[in-house]
Amino acid sequence: MAQEEKTILNELNKLWERFSETDIARKFQTELGAFREWLQEMGPKLLLARARDAAQRGNPVARDYSVDYAMGMLKRGAERVLVNMFAAWLVERGKVSQYYLIRNKLVAGGESIATWLRVLRNLNKA
Repeated sequence: MAQEEKTILNELNKLWERFSETDIARKFQTELGAFREWLQEMGPKLLLARARDAAQRGNPVARDYSVDYAMGMLKRGAERVLVNMFAAWLVERGKVSQYYLIRNKLVAGGESIATWLRVLRNLNKA
């Protein structure tokens, strides 16, 4: 694992406790172990892929400073980033629908989940 990925993973691990107390984490508690395992390997890759996605959409910070962009997302978004990553992971695995998560107010809105899903699916194709 590259140093950049380790830095991002350390930040993700710091947020885990607050994330595990969110409504979505409590609702899908049986999935947390598998998500945490997946997060250890794929979390940093997904955040860096999200930075690349933002760069392709014209964000100059994401283009020139992808690790800083990913770390900024974590610092600004805190556990909400993990909530959205978890939501996308659950939808991708077929555990729940995006509509269910939004309707039951387990996530703030569909746009963020859709972005995470698009990036996750592109990452899985690669």
